Amino acid sequence: MLRRFFNFFRPDHLEAEMREELEFHRSQTSGSLGNVTLIRDRMRDASTINWLETTWRDLRYGIRQLRKAPVLVAVAMLSLALGIGANTAIFTLIDAVMLQSLPVRDPGHLVLFNDDISTGVYSGDDFPSNEFSYPSFQYLQAHNDSFVSLCAFRQNTDRVVMHIAGTSEAGPQQRANAHLVSGNYFETLGVNAALGRLLNTSDDTLSAARVAVISYGFWRDRFNLDRSVLGRSVVLNDVSFTIVGVTDSSFFGERIENAPDFWLPLSTQPQVLQRDAWSNSRAKWLTARDVYWLNFMGRLKPGVSLESAQASVNIRLRQFYSEQAGSQLSPATRRKIENIHVELKPGGGGISGLRYLYSKPLHILMAVVALVLLIACANVATLLLARASARRQEFLARLALGASRTRLLRQVLTESVLLSVLGGMAGAAFAWWCVRLLVILLHFPAVAKVRPDPAVLGFAVLLSVLSGILFGIVPAIKFSRLDPRPANAARMANFGHLRFTGQHALVALQVALSLILLLGAGLLVHSLLALENQQLGFRRENILLVGTDADLAGYQPNKLFTLYRTLDERLNQLSGVISASVARFAPESGNTSYYKFAMAGYSPGPDKKMDLSDLPVGPHFFETLGMPLLLGRGIDARDTPESTPVAVVNETFVRQYSPNQNPIGRRISLGSPFKEPGFEIVGVVADSKYHDLRGNVQPMGFFSIWQRPVSGFELVLRTSGAPGGIASEVRRVLDQTNSRLPVLNVTSLNAQVEQSLKQQKTITSLCSIFGVLALILASIGIYGTLAYSVAGRVSEIGIRMAIGAQRQNVIWLVLRDSTLLIAIGVFVGLPLALGGTRWIKSFLFGVPALDPLAMAGAVLLILLLASFAAYLPARRAARIDPIRALRHE
Repeated sequence: MLRRFFNFFRPDHLEAEMREELEFHRSQTSGSLGNVTLIRDRMRDASTINWLETTWRDLRYGIRQLRKAPVLVAVAMLSLALGIGANTAIFTLIDAVMLQSLPVRDPGHLVLFNDDISTGVYSGDDFPSNEFSYPSFQYLQAHNDSFVSLCAFRQNTDRVVMHIAGTSEAGPQQRANAHLVSGNYFETLGVNAALGRLLNTSDDTLSAARVAVISYGFWRDRFNLDRSVLGRSVVLNDVSFTIVGVTDSSFFGERIENAPDFWLPLSTQPQVLQRDAWSNSRAKWLTARDVYWLNFMGRLKPGVSLESAQASVNIRLRQFYSEQAGSQLSPATRRKIENIHVELKPGGGGISGLRYLYSKPLHILMAVVALVLLIACANVATLLLARASARRQEFLARLALGASRTRLLRQVLTESVLLSVLGGMAGAAFAWWCVRLLVILLHFPAVAKVRPDPAVLGFAVLLSVLSGILFGIVPAIKFSRLDPRPANAARMANFGHLRFTGQHALVALQVALSLILLLGAGLLVHSLLALENQQLGFRRENILLVGTDADLAGYQPNKLFTLYRTLDERLNQLSGVISASVARFAPESGNTSYYKFAMAGYSPGPDKKMDLSDLPVGPHFFETLGMPLLLGRGIDARDTPESTPVAVVNETFVRQYSPNQNPIGRRISLGSPFKEPGFEIVGVVADSKYHDLRGNVQPMGFFSIWQRPVSGFELVLRTSGAPGGIASEVRRVLDQTNSRLPVLNVTSLNAQVEQSLKQQKTITSLCSIFGVLALILASIGIYGTLAYSVAGRVSEIGIRMAIGAQRQNVIWLVLRDSTLLIAIGVFVGLPLALGGTRWIKSFLFGVPALDPLAMAGAVLLILLLASFAAYLPARRAARIDPIRALRHE
């Protein structure tokens, strides 16, 4: 067998051996050997691996055949490259977003107590199941029976002011990101140190020395990979820490985002986050039972399933909350505790905002590009069938000479797979470019490894081979069914009458699939226009937004009022500023804050949720944003810390909680039940799409930021000209007010609103591009089919014209066939498209899934482009010279 294998790679030597052996036998038999060619073939089969030899011959023959049709190869390769490349690119993104695991030891055994991307702190009387207090972490650690190790971490990173002690570059305005984690965080995840050591449980006590671990990227960028970084002191928010280690270069944390600069023990929270203006002091977070600011991750013990761990955790949490309630365990509280249910999630993939944002869009795009590939395969199949007439005599001759139909089928499939592999190679290059473009458009972080890997390359190879078989099977079966007998061959060569063939079915399929894509794209475009043109409830033009954080400048809560008032005076005096104010969050910033609230004299029903979107704002806020006041007054300069606490609510709040009563003068409090003195409602403002352009308007409460100060806030300025023109002046005001006040972001409200629409625009654009691409491919299929049909009906058309048919009659004769194909495609595709559009219903805004405008547009576009593709061969048919056609016949 080994000798037969090596003979495949030395054909000349094998042929020489066979000639020598034949000459020897001829000399021994006086020259009478019979059919020498047949003997040589049998000798070759016995001396080589037959299937390998046959495949090699098929490949060489296929290459020669493809070289004879360069236009066909170019069109087919382009079609397949676009289809295979788009599928490979989207699969690469899905692999990075949905399938990527954390770079830690044995990630499959990690579980998360919550994989929600939301961050922040919840404070209230209920018992949330997605955020946890520090005492609950201590309790679960002490009563752990499911995990090898259980760690806790802050749900987000915190900005800190940083300088390296003892360097001339030290400056209070240097900023960094710190992540608070329990001492066993790195042990639980299974992370190695690139230098030094990582945090351990002994570091996470109030009496321990203050130590920090830095990320590899921070070590590289800030310390140039200097190994003497160990033992150096760094000051974070005026607290000194000693650097004890550097994480591995691949580790970025439990979230799929850029790594924080520092990892700090949870026990340092009171020092690092000591300044706060909220009602719950951060200094109490380590002991507070009703401040929920942590998430947990555990590593399962061998043999413990996710389900059993979840059952155990829920029991332990109910025990904890029951013990915590103590003598205050009322029947209502007991019912709340009994309803607590934590659903553990696989933690190997970490917490990923990308999964939340792009899971469904990527699956939609995967379905879209799969349809494009199917259209491309059908298109190539129609082109190969169109080429059948040129090769018919060749295949008839091969069948007549004794070639088996299996051999013929394998030859055609070999050519098809060869063509698909060439298209796949071109598609791989297109996929690489497409992936890089999509990463830029979708703003993927660097830690999301969006690049081809063995799994992606294997997917591309498999897709190429399957595509070749898919589009090659129809012409292969057609060729293998040819009848070499003269009468039947002549009958099969007669294309004078119209009949619905496999080729026509492929064209109708392309039209149907193109209609699905075009209708989906039309709905998304219509939805995007509705989003962009809706009434927002505020005027977004000429608004500048500048973010800052007084916490990073060292402000204590009792000093914030002075800061707000100073900024209010100075910003409103700037030239080019019509009005200026401040707000905790700007519109469409992606940040929200919700509180449970109570209203004096109001008793909610048992299922009534009392949730309020809480937004502290400054004087002139509603005037600055152009939000109409419907009743009462807005927040103004009289609402100081010494005056009565006030609130302004929106229309939705009034409809839900005060529908038949004037809300002015009523009082609300944050938390439940109502607590004196509360906030007096002094005004009602029109509804606005403040937090979410797509969602329903929620009840909102606007409070005076002078009375409820927050350290991080946005400056909101309405300008007389372009917003960017006064950005430098605003920076100057901040610097004059306090040189340590950081500028965290500068943008316009217009840009922020556009950014919130970016995902919708990207998905809409990609679906539209693929829809148009599908339509072009379908048009190519229509053109090829009709051109093939015209070539087979030259004699018939010549006879028709010879007996008096006019050119317009001939054109209609051809267009009639195309109209039938298009009509069948639309008839089949329309119900499929209507069913498929329900899948993207969650992406639609203000547009029904059965939108008549989108349906009419998609059908009209298909009719126009397909009719143009059909007109070209029809015009060519009308120019046939009847004399030449009859002479040829």
